[in-house]
Amino acid sequence: MRRIILYFFLVVSLLSHAQDGSRGSKPKAANTVLEGTKRAIIVGVSDYNENNLKLNFADNDAALFKNYLKDIEGLENENISLLINKDAVALNIVQELKKQFKVSEDGDVLYIYFAGHGDVVEDFGEKEGFLLAADANANQEYYSGGVVPLALLNKAINNLTQKGTKVILILDACRSGFVFESGAVKNMGTIQAMFENSTKILSCAADELSYESPDIKHGYFTYYLVKGLSGKADDDEDQNIIYRELEDYLYDNVNTTVVKKHNKNQTPVLRTKNDRAVMKVVSNDVTVINFEDIASTIENTKQFAARGIAKTDLKDKANGELISRFSAAMERASYYGKSSSAFEIYKSSLNNKTVSEGIKSKMQSTLLKTLSNEAQSLINLYIQGSKSLPPSRAFVKQSKHLDICLELMGKDNFLYDRIKASQLLLEAYAIIRSNNHARFAMAKRKLNSALQLEPRAAYIHNALGLVYNQQKRYDSAFYHFNTAKGLIGSWQSPDINISDSFIDQYKYDDATAHLNNSLGKNGNDTNLKLGEINMLQGKYQLAESYYQNALKANPSNALAQQKMSELQRLKGNNKAALEWYNKAIKADSTNTVSSKGLLNYITLNTIEDEQAEKLLLNAIDNNPESSIAYSEYADFIRSKYKRLTRLRLAASLYDKAINLNPFNIEAYSGKAWLKSQMRKPLEATKTFEACISANPNNADAYLLYGNYLEQKSNKLEDAEAKYKKAIEKNNTSIAAYSALVKLYNEQNVTQKSIDLVQNAINNQPEAPDFWHLLGQTYFETKAYDEAINAFEKAVTIDASFVKGNKNLGFSQVETNQTEKAASNLISASKNSVDANTTNEIVEYLHTVARDKSKFGTPEEVTKLYKLAYDIDSKGNTALVYANHLYLNNNPEEALKVALPRISKVNSKSLNADLLRVLTKASIDLNNTENADYYYNYLTKIDKTTDYLLASVYLKFKGNFTEGEAMRRKVNQTLFRSNKLKDMYSKNTIDKYIL
Repeated sequence: MRRIILYFFLVVSLLSHAQDGSRGSKPKAANTVLEGTKRAIIVGVSDYNENNLKLNFADNDAALFKNYLKDIEGLENENISLLINKDAVALNIVQELKKQFKVSEDGDVLYIYFAGHGDVVEDFGEKEGFLLAADANANQEYYSGGVVPLALLNKAINNLTQKGTKVILILDACRSGFVFESGAVKNMGTIQAMFENSTKILSCAADELSYESPDIKHGYFTYYLVKGLSGKADDDEDQNIIYRELEDYLYDNVNTTVVKKHNKNQTPVLRTKNDRAVMKVVSNDVTVINFEDIASTIENTKQFAARGIAKTDLKDKANGELISRFSAAMERASYYGKSSSAFEIYKSSLNNKTVSEGIKSKMQSTLLKTLSNEAQSLINLYIQGSKSLPPSRAFVKQSKHLDICLELMGKDNFLYDRIKASQLLLEAYAIIRSNNHARFAMAKRKLNSALQLEPRAAYIHNALGLVYNQQKRYDSAFYHFNTAKGLIGSWQSPDINISDSFIDQYKYDDATAHLNNSLGKNGNDTNLKLGEINMLQGKYQLAESYYQNALKANPSNALAQQKMSELQRLKGNNKAALEWYNKAIKADSTNTVSSKGLLNYITLNTIEDEQAEKLLLNAIDNNPESSIAYSEYADFIRSKYKRLTRLRLAASLYDKAINLNPFNIEAYSGKAWLKSQMRKPLEATKTFEACISANPNNADAYLLYGNYLEQKSNKLEDAEAKYKKAIEKNNTSIAAYSALVKLYNEQNVTQKSIDLVQNAINNQPEAPDFWHLLGQTYFETKAYDEAINAFEKAVTIDASFVKGNKNLGFSQVETNQTEKAASNLISASKNSVDANTTNEIVEYLHTVARDKSKFGTPEEVTKLYKLAYDIDSKGNTALVYANHLYLNNNPEEALKVALPRISKVNSKSLNADLLRVLTKASIDLNNTENADYYYNYLTKIDKTTDYLLASVYLKFKGNFTEGEAMRRKVNQTLFRSNKLKDMYSKNTIDKYIL
């Protein structure tokens, strides 16, 4: 496929000599006068819907040519149809061709002018050229609409000439600076070979580019063409411009200017049967309206062309009420379906002779533009491979839009079959988008019908491939994806879909090889897909590099952010995972929530049950054919309610989900657990067996069944068999390996775990998860040195893999490597999103510290308490650490730790305990002022008297009599036990207690 940017004129000749004059003769002006009506279709598109197609001055050139025809050639405004930018959709252009064909007669003059992009596609040895209308896509899938085929245009011109209309073809092609310009210049020969029955004037020769200038705000070719036609090309000043004169004038001005300004050649080419024939007569009155005059009103011309129907300049205001109602309907987007809709208003006007044909035509054009543009925009979004497609109802709506367009066009329209094919595609894709497997047969029928109309339509083959892929019919899917790829070699979506097909089959090497061979490593889609492939295999570092490439190209890429969130979660970076998830929500909330699951969103945002249920019901209302919407609602009910009526509702929801998508294994699993909850174990087993029957090659189906057998039925041998089957289906399934290792370790057959994981490491040495599993196994057997080696190997493979940091830190604590353990345990705590991990680490460190206080050194114990405090400096941890410091004769540090932790957010008992430590430490430091303050504060918030502390405080204050009285109220056995040493420092015991 090759792309060409065209400034394309088709001009019906003013003169019979343009086609019939004999070489060498120079006709007289009197022989060039023609009778008949002059009309024009003028199209100029700079502001394409697709950003990649936008041009600079095509609309200016169209406006300039319109002014030339009106002011110099004398065409009436009502005989000029000017379509620029958003009005220049394909259906409007073709509809204008159809109208002009109906009204043209022998001797009439019709100008057809096109300024915009053009392209030539080549598939399976056939070439076809297109003019790109405003609604064209940027992926070269032109059989989807948004284009005017050159073959269709050629047919229209031939039909016109058979009626006696004369034709000249002018192309301003191959604009420089466009992304596809190298392909454009190579295919100029293809364009030159077309329209053999027409006189052709081309802006440049093959292997050249056409240049434009921001100074003149035009392409050089069009600029000098209009100047030449305005009289400048009349070199011998005989008031006749012959073709050779025009060609010489264009060469002298265009090529000379381009060489001077761009140091490139641009050689205009003119081909006609007789280059000495008169092209036009230059009137003596031309000097009255010169080039500068017609160029100066371009902006006014563009604004006039872009005005809506409400601003139509009517000589007869009788139609004002009709126009007002039509415009109001369009404003409120009431296009059809009601008696007050724009379409019904238009239809009611057709038989009304008081409504002018111009008004009817304007209403028809407005409807066609709006409806076809909306529908084509959605088709283009699909063709782009967008991951943010709207729900299925949007495709249903746009299909109806095209249905109305078909009625507006009539079956005799040149593009009827193409629009009908697009309408069928939208109907089918509504089913695909909903993932309603029960209706996939209907989707395939619609798509096959569309292929009958447009057999070379890659976008239809691609959609068929998607259906077959969802049905797990991978050979058929590959055929259609490959056919789509053959039709449009530059289109990435079929290659991405082929890789998805390989991924579904766990053929990761094939998926990678296909992407590398077909697309290389360029483009967001390729980077995202390669990242996904590596992530599924546990190659997280490589996966992250691909996702980062996608984010570098587009920092707001919501899908890349979602993938980064998932990746960080897999690596144990839960905090980073949440941060990436929130970024994705901000960039695209709808698709992020749907892709990760609404229940996941509800859990992360701790949404109340009542509101959560409303969200789940809304999800079903918004997409009533979504299997996931039903199964998620069922999961919610199963987890929240115990009433039988609610559980029965959940069961019906699971059945609905499975009926819509028999490959929804989560729905089978949820239903099975529900049946178990309802005390129907046999039905639970049958549900899992049905899941495997429907998904015999899905590793997760076996994994989920194994989980049930292990956790609910305690059938450990059966669970082991299912886990092994899951690994057989997908030998990179980290989840299956993890489940089997856990099962073996709990049965104390850790050698099986070691052998299993070592085999996995041999097959996937770049996956840190397997080294982590090996470390876990060694840790549980208290082989701490081996555990450390395995955990450190995982981090060597991927420095940001922190999943094993907690147990690595624990292992290092057990081997007295507290300094090394600190960084790992701090990392594990920081990367958690809740307090559970941090609490576990702190409790572990406190337990080890208490044990070491019996047989270890005080320094080792202090390091452990300090590490716990560094990880979690909140009140409870600070209390333990401060108390340890006080008991180990470091009252000054105890004060520094405990004092900042006094807080209103603490419980009274926690604040009281902190004040006790502060009072004791102040007494040891002999600081009367602080001891008074802390003790008095303590007695205010804790009315229960601590008799021993009161005794110590009173003796510290010099009141030994009352201190002894308080001491006698203490259980005297305390003074003979070791517990006293856990409560007071040796200094206090010696001075004030014993």
